[in-house]
Amino acid sequence: MRRAASLLLVLASGLAIAACGQQADPPASDARPTSSDDPRFSPLAAYDMSDDESRTVGEARWTLAKECMARLGFDSLKNLDTDPVPAWPQRPANTGVLALISYSLDDFRYGIQDPGQAARYGYRAVEAECKRRYPEKRKWTLSEYLALTGEFAVDDSKTVHGHRIPKRGCLGEADRTIYGTSPLDRKDPVLDLETKSLEQGMRDPAWKKADQAWSACMRKAGYRYATPEDAATDPDRDRQERKERRADPHYDPNEPSALEKKTATADARCKQQTGYVRTVHAIDVRIQNQLLAKNRKKLEEQRRWNHDAARKAHDILEDRS
Repeated sequence: MRRAASLLLVLASGLAIAACGQQADPPASDARPTSSDDPRFSPLAAYDMSDDESRTVGEARWTLAKECMARLGFDSLKNLDTDPVPAWPQRPANTGVLALISYSLDDFRYGIQDPGQAARYGYRAVEAECKRRYPEKRKWTLSEYLALTGEFAVDDSKTVHGHRIPKRGCLGEADRTIYGTSPLDRKDPVLDLETKSLEQGMRDPAWKKADQAWSACMRKAGYRYATPEDAATDPDRDRQERKERRADPHYDPNEPSALEKKTATADARCKQQTGYVRTVHAIDVRIQNQLLAKNRKKLEEQRRWNHDAARKAHDILEDRS
Protein backbone atom coordinates (compact mmCIF):
# COMPACT_ATOMS: atom_id res chain seq x y z
CA MET A 1 0.00 0.00 0.00
CA ARG A 2 1.47 3.34 -0.95
CA ARG A 3 1.70 5.15 2.34
CA ALA A 4 -0.48 8.19 2.57
CA ALA A 5 -0.31 9.31 6.12
CA SER A 6 1.00 9.26 9.59
CA LEU A 7 -1.45 8.71 12.43
CA LEU A 8 -3.78 11.16 14.12
CA LEU A 9 -2.97 11.98 17.72
CA VAL A 10 -5.07 14.04 20.14
CA LEU A 11 -3.03 15.43 22.98
CA ALA A 12 -4.19 16.37 26.46
CA SER A 13 -3.25 20.00 25.76
CA GLY A 14 -6.04 20.21 23.21
CA LEU A 15 -3.85 19.89 20.15
CA ALA A 16 -4.66 17.51 17.33
CA ILE A 17 -2.16 16.38 14.72
CA ALA A 18 -3.68 14.67 11.69
CA ALA A 19 -2.68 13.50 8.25
CA CYS A 20 -4.44 12.79 5.01
CA GLY A 21 -5.68 9.38 4.05
CA GLN A 22 -5.08 7.71 7.39
CA GLN A 23 -5.85 4.03 6.80
CA ALA A 24 -7.99 5.08 3.84
CA ASP A 25 -8.83 3.01 0.80
CA PRO A 26 -6.07 3.64 -1.80
CA PRO A 27 -7.18 4.76 -5.26
CA ALA A 28 -7.32 1.95 -7.80
CA SER A 29 -4.90 3.87 -10.02
CA ASP A 30 -2.27 4.16 -7.25
CA ALA A 31 -0.51 0.93 -8.20
CA ARG A 32 2.80 0.04 -6.60
CA PRO A 33 5.75 0.91 -8.89
CA THR A 34 7.86 -2.09 -9.89
CA SER A 35 10.74 -0.36 -11.66
CA SER A 36 13.68 0.94 -9.64
CA ASP A 37 13.84 3.83 -12.12
CA ASP A 38 10.50 5.11 -10.79
CA PRO A 39 11.23 7.55 -7.91
CA ARG A 40 8.21 6.13 -6.06
CA PHE A 41 9.74 2.63 -6.06
CA SER A 42 10.52 1.29 -2.61
CA PRO A 43 12.02 -2.18 -2.00
CA LEU A 44 10.47 -2.23 1.47
CA ALA A 45 6.98 -1.71 0.02
CA ALA A 46 6.93 -5.39 -0.99
CA TYR A 47 6.44 -6.21 2.71
CA ASP A 48 3.62 -3.73 3.15
CA MET A 49 -0.06 -4.45 2.59
CA SER A 50 -0.95 -4.57 -1.11
CA ASP A 51 -3.53 -2.16 -2.50
CA ASP A 52 -6.09 -4.97 -2.93
CA GLU A 53 -5.53 -6.14 0.64
CA SER A 54 -5.83 -2.59 1.92
CA ARG A 55 -9.13 -2.09 0.12
CA THR A 56 -10.50 -5.33 1.60
CA VAL A 57 -9.38 -4.39 5.10
CA GLY A 58 -10.78 -0.88 4.72
CA GLU A 59 -14.19 -2.14 3.65
CA ALA A 60 -14.32 -4.70 6.47
CA ARG A 61 -13.17 -2.09 9.01
CA TRP A 62 -16.01 0.26 8.11
CA THR A 63 -18.54 -2.59 7.90
CA LEU A 64 -17.73 -3.54 11.49
CA ALA A 65 -17.57 0.11 12.57
CA LYS A 66 -21.10 0.71 11.22
CA GLU A 67 -22.39 -2.20 13.30
CA CYS A 68 -20.60 -0.82 16.37
CA MET A 69 -22.00 2.68 15.78
CA ALA A 70 -25.53 1.29 15.50
CA ARG A 71 -24.95 -0.51 18.81
CA LEU A 72 -23.96 2.84 20.34
CA GLY A 73 -27.20 4.42 19.17
CA PHE A 74 -26.24 5.92 15.80
CA ASP A 75 -29.03 4.23 13.82
CA SER A 76 -28.64 6.66 10.92
CA LEU A 77 -25.21 5.18 10.13
CA LYS A 78 -26.55 1.70 9.42
CA ASN A 79 -26.76 2.57 5.73
CA LEU A 80 -23.52 4.56 5.52
CA ASP A 81 -22.04 4.11 2.04
CA THR A 82 -18.67 2.37 2.33
CA ASP A 83 -17.93 2.17 -1.40
CA PRO A 84 -15.55 3.86 -1.68
CA VAL A 85 -14.31 3.48 1.87
CA PRO A 86 -14.73 6.79 3.75
CA ALA A 87 -11.69 8.87 4.55
CA TRP A 88 -10.43 8.67 8.11
CA PRO A 89 -12.72 10.95 10.21
CA GLN A 90 -11.51 14.44 11.04
CA ARG A 91 -12.52 16.21 14.22
CA PRO A 92 -15.14 18.93 13.61
CA ALA A 93 -13.89 22.51 13.69
CA ASN A 94 -14.60 24.76 16.69
CA THR A 95 -14.76 21.90 19.20
CA GLY A 96 -12.06 23.12 21.57
CA VAL A 97 -9.09 21.46 19.87
CA LEU A 98 -6.49 23.13 17.66
CA ALA A 99 -5.91 20.89 14.64
CA LEU A 100 -2.47 20.89 13.03
CA ILE A 101 -2.63 18.78 9.91
CA SER A 102 0.45 17.10 8.47
CA TYR A 103 0.12 15.69 4.96
CA SER A 104 2.33 12.89 3.69
CA LEU A 105 2.50 10.85 0.49
CA ASP A 106 5.25 8.59 -0.83
CA ASP A 107 5.14 10.54 -4.09
CA PHE A 108 6.65 13.48 -2.19
CA ARG A 109 9.26 11.46 -0.30
CA TYR A 110 11.97 13.75 -1.71
CA GLY A 111 9.90 16.93 -1.59
CA ILE A 112 8.24 18.94 -4.32
CA GLN A 113 9.35 17.77 -7.79
CA ASP A 114 6.88 19.18 -10.32
CA PRO A 115 7.33 22.90 -11.16
CA GLY A 116 3.72 23.07 -12.35
CA GLN A 117 2.41 21.76 -9.03
CA ALA A 118 4.77 24.08 -7.18
CA ALA A 119 3.61 27.15 -9.13
CA ARG A 120 0.01 26.38 -8.23
CA TYR A 121 0.26 24.98 -4.71
CA GLY A 122 3.67 25.99 -3.38
CA TYR A 123 4.80 23.50 -0.76
CA ARG A 124 1.17 22.46 -0.27
CA ALA A 125 1.06 20.27 -3.35
CA VAL A 126 1.07 17.17 -1.17
CA GLU A 127 -1.99 18.53 0.67
CA ALA A 128 -3.78 19.17 -2.62
CA GLU A 129 -2.95 15.68 -3.88
CA CYS A 130 -4.10 14.11 -0.61
CA LYS A 131 -7.43 15.89 -0.85
CA ARG A 132 -7.81 14.81 -4.47
CA ARG A 133 -7.12 11.15 -3.69
CA TYR A 134 -8.95 11.02 -0.37
CA PRO A 135 -11.82 13.52 -0.51
CA GLU A 136 -13.57 13.96 2.81
CA LYS A 137 -17.14 13.67 1.60
CA ARG A 138 -18.77 13.52 5.03
CA LYS A 139 -18.57 15.91 7.94
CA TRP A 140 -18.92 14.14 11.26
CA THR A 141 -20.55 15.51 14.39
CA LEU A 142 -18.36 15.55 17.50
CA SER A 143 -20.23 12.63 19.06
CA GLU A 144 -19.89 10.60 15.83
CA TYR A 145 -16.20 11.44 15.57
CA LEU A 146 -15.48 10.44 19.17
CA ALA A 147 -17.48 7.21 18.86
CA LEU A 148 -15.66 6.29 15.65
CA THR A 149 -12.12 7.14 16.74
CA GLY A 150 -12.00 7.30 20.54
CA GLU A 151 -9.57 10.20 20.12
CA PHE A 152 -10.48 12.31 23.13
CA ALA A 153 -9.42 15.79 24.15
CA VAL A 154 -9.45 16.74 27.83
CA ASP A 155 -13.13 17.69 28.13
CA ASP A 156 -14.60 15.12 25.75
CA SER A 157 -17.17 12.66 27.06
CA LYS A 158 -16.13 9.03 26.83
CA THR A 159 -19.74 7.87 26.65
CA VAL A 160 -22.45 8.40 24.05
CA HIS A 161 -26.17 7.66 24.24
CA GLY A 162 -25.51 5.98 27.58
CA HIS A 163 -22.87 3.63 26.13
CA ARG A 164 -19.13 3.70 26.84
CA ILE A 165 -17.08 4.28 23.70
CA PRO A 166 -14.70 1.36 22.99
CA LYS A 167 -10.94 1.86 23.19
CA ARG A 168 -9.91 3.76 20.03
CA GLY A 169 -13.58 3.95 19.09
CA CYS A 170 -15.57 1.76 16.74
CA LEU A 171 -12.82 1.86 14.13
CA GLY A 172 -10.32 0.69 16.73
CA GLU A 173 -12.65 -2.10 17.80
CA ALA A 174 -12.94 -3.14 14.15
CA ASP A 175 -9.16 -3.16 13.78
CA ARG A 176 -8.80 -5.42 16.81
CA THR A 177 -11.28 -7.85 15.25
CA ILE A 178 -9.41 -7.84 11.93
CA TYR A 179 -5.81 -7.74 13.13
CA GLY A 180 -6.13 -9.27 16.59
CA THR A 181 -4.66 -6.07 18.03
CA SER A 182 -4.64 -2.43 17.02
CA PRO A 183 -1.98 -1.54 14.41
CA LEU A 184 -1.38 1.56 16.54
CA ASP A 185 -0.15 -0.64 19.38
CA ARG A 186 2.64 -2.34 17.44
CA LYS A 187 5.69 -1.02 15.62
CA ASP A 188 5.44 -1.16 11.84
CA PRO A 189 8.88 -2.37 10.63
CA VAL A 190 8.22 -1.17 7.06
CA LEU A 191 7.54 2.39 8.13
CA ASP A 192 10.36 2.26 10.67
CA LEU A 193 12.93 1.10 8.12
CA GLU A 194 11.71 3.52 5.45
CA THR A 195 12.35 6.31 7.95
CA LYS A 196 15.78 4.94 8.84
CA SER A 197 16.66 4.71 5.16
CA LEU A 198 16.01 8.42 4.70
CA GLU A 199 17.96 9.31 7.82
CA GLN A 200 20.96 7.24 6.73
CA GLY A 201 20.70 8.41 3.15
CA MET A 202 20.90 12.07 4.08
CA ARG A 203 24.25 11.36 5.76
CA ASP A 204 25.64 9.67 2.63
CA PRO A 205 28.38 11.72 0.88
CA ALA A 206 26.63 11.32 -2.50
CA TRP A 207 23.37 12.64 -1.03
CA LYS A 208 25.22 15.61 0.48
CA LYS A 209 26.80 16.26 -2.91
CA ALA A 210 23.32 16.26 -4.48
CA ASP A 211 22.22 18.77 -1.83
CA GLN A 212 25.20 20.96 -2.70
CA ALA A 213 24.40 20.89 -6.43
CA TRP A 214 20.77 21.73 -5.71
CA SER A 215 21.84 24.54 -3.34
CA ALA A 216 24.15 26.05 -5.98
CA CYS A 217 21.27 26.02 -8.47
CA MET A 218 19.03 27.76 -5.93
CA ARG A 219 21.66 30.46 -5.32
CA LYS A 220 21.56 31.30 -9.01
CA ALA A 221 17.80 31.75 -8.64
CA GLY A 222 18.31 34.09 -5.69
CA TYR A 223 17.80 31.69 -2.74
CA ARG A 224 20.22 30.55 -0.07
CA TYR A 225 19.25 27.14 1.27
CA ALA A 226 21.53 24.22 2.09
CA THR A 227 18.90 21.52 1.51
CA PRO A 228 15.39 21.19 0.03
CA GLU A 229 14.04 20.64 3.55
CA ASP A 230 15.39 24.07 4.54
CA ALA A 231 13.50 25.64 1.65
CA ALA A 232 10.26 23.87 2.46
CA THR A 233 10.32 24.83 6.16
CA ASP A 234 11.90 28.30 6.00
CA PRO A 235 10.93 30.13 9.26
CA ASP A 236 11.84 33.52 7.75
CA ARG A 237 9.26 33.00 5.01
CA ASP A 238 6.71 31.98 7.61
CA ARG A 239 7.34 35.18 9.59
CA GLN A 240 6.97 37.29 6.46
CA GLU A 241 3.71 35.57 5.59
CA ARG A 242 2.38 36.18 9.11
CA LYS A 243 3.13 39.89 8.67
CA GLU A 244 1.24 39.90 5.38
CA ARG A 245 -1.68 38.14 7.05
CA ARG A 246 -1.88 40.79 9.78
CA ALA A 247 -1.64 43.64 7.26
CA ASP A 248 -4.26 42.26 4.86
CA PRO A 249 -7.70 41.38 6.30
CA HIS A 250 -8.49 39.45 3.11
CA TYR A 251 -5.37 37.30 3.30
CA ASP A 252 -6.26 33.62 3.02
CA PRO A 253 -3.97 31.51 5.27
CA ASN A 254 -5.03 28.39 3.39
CA GLU A 255 -3.68 29.78 0.12
CA PRO A 256 0.11 29.67 -0.39
CA SER A 257 1.69 33.08 -0.73
CA ALA A 258 3.30 34.29 -3.92
CA LEU A 259 6.71 33.95 -2.22
CA GLU A 260 6.03 30.32 -1.25
CA LYS A 261 4.94 29.45 -4.79
CA LYS A 262 7.99 31.16 -6.29
CA THR A 263 10.37 29.40 -3.89
CA ALA A 264 8.78 25.99 -4.41
CA THR A 265 8.90 26.41 -8.18
CA ALA A 266 12.63 27.21 -8.06
CA ASP A 267 13.11 24.23 -5.75
CA ALA A 268 11.40 21.82 -8.17
CA ARG A 269 13.22 23.23 -11.19
CA CYS A 270 16.59 22.86 -9.46
CA LYS A 271 15.77 19.27 -8.59
CA GLN A 272 15.11 18.62 -12.26
CA GLN A 273 18.16 20.52 -13.52
CA THR A 274 20.58 18.79 -11.13
CA GLY A 275 19.07 15.28 -11.34
CA TYR A 276 18.50 15.49 -7.59
CA VAL A 277 15.64 13.01 -7.26
CA ARG A 278 17.32 10.39 -9.45
CA THR A 279 20.47 10.59 -7.32
CA VAL A 280 18.90 10.47 -3.87
CA HIS A 281 16.39 7.80 -4.89
CA ALA A 282 19.22 5.51 -5.99
CA ILE A 283 20.88 5.99 -2.59
CA ASP A 284 17.57 5.39 -0.82
CA VAL A 285 16.96 2.15 -2.74
CA ARG A 286 20.48 0.91 -1.98
CA ILE A 287 20.08 1.57 1.75
CA GLN A 288 16.60 0.06 1.82
CA ASN A 289 17.98 -3.13 0.28
CA GLN A 290 20.69 -3.23 2.95
CA LEU A 291 18.14 -2.74 5.73
CA LEU A 292 15.88 -5.33 4.14
CA ALA A 293 18.64 -7.94 4.19
CA LYS A 294 19.34 -7.27 7.87
CA ASN A 295 15.67 -7.28 8.92
CA ARG A 296 14.13 -9.88 6.63
CA LYS A 297 12.70 -11.98 9.48
CA LYS A 298 10.60 -9.23 11.03
CA LEU A 299 9.61 -7.96 7.58
CA GLU A 300 8.35 -11.43 6.66
CA GLU A 301 6.43 -11.48 9.96
CA GLN A 302 4.85 -8.14 9.04
CA ARG A 303 3.88 -9.44 5.61
CA ARG A 304 2.24 -12.51 7.15
CA TRP A 305 0.47 -10.30 9.69
CA ASN A 306 -0.93 -8.17 6.87
CA HIS A 307 -1.99 -11.21 4.82
CA ASP A 308 -3.73 -12.76 7.84
CA ALA A 309 -5.61 -9.52 8.43
CA ALA A 310 -6.65 -9.35 4.78
CA ARG A 311 -7.95 -12.95 4.93
CA LYS A 312 -9.89 -12.16 8.11
CA ALA A 313 -11.34 -9.05 6.46
CA HIS A 314 -12.35 -11.09 3.41
CA ASP A 315 -14.14 -13.62 5.66
CA ILE A 316 -15.97 -10.81 7.47
CA LEU A 317 -17.26 -9.41 4.20
CA GLU A 318 -18.23 -12.89 2.95
CA ASP A 319 -20.23 -13.54 6.13
CA ARG A 320 -22.20 -10.33 5.57
CA SER A 321 -22.80 -10.68 1.84
